[in-house]
Amino acid sequence: NTEFSIKKDKSKKDMELAFSSLKKEFSISKEIKFVESYDVSHQSGSGAVVGCVVFSKRRKEKDKYRLFNVSKKNAGNDIASLKDAIQRRFTNSNLGLKKPDLIIVDGGKTHLKAVLEQLKELNLKEIEVISLSKGVRRKSKMDSIHTKDGSVIRISMDSQAHLFLQELRDEAHRFSLSNQKKK
Repeated sequence: NTEFSIKKDKSKKDMELAFSSLKKEFSISKEIKFVESYDVSHQSGSGAVVGCVVFSKRRKEKDKYRLFNVSKKNAGNDIASLKDAIQRRFTNSNLGLKKPDLIIVDGGKTHLKAVLEQLKELNLKEIEVISLSKGVRRKSKMDSIHTKDGSVIRISMDSQAHLFLQELRDEAHRFSLSNQKKK
């Protein structure tokens, strides 16, 4: 169904379908209730931020979106920026966020590895993580999905999982970019 969109008000049933599709496509054993998606945004290294958007099975959880300002020492370094944001996200209990079942990172294998390392350091190995790298000429139909076991997956372009992943990534990108521009 290529009509799927989380940008529109979707029913709880639609969101549940998207979540179950992710679970099935990536052979995730536990139920997915919360997903966080991260994106790094900067302009030639300055004003760098990491945006985090949150989705539940019911809807976008806009009140749980978070923006992490990146230090000058990490500005321009997406990997260090991501690791710092993950560290701050999971060690600051004041954020009031539930632990996600799945984290989606905009980036490739290196981004995925960095997030997995940071989660391991924080003893949070139970959180599933995948990364989504843009396809050739930034065409979404050529996206690659990287998993923690090192495999690269291409799923059907019109599958609920792929459409949902694209929209999660786009929402994280929109959120981080719009806030980075404000800086």
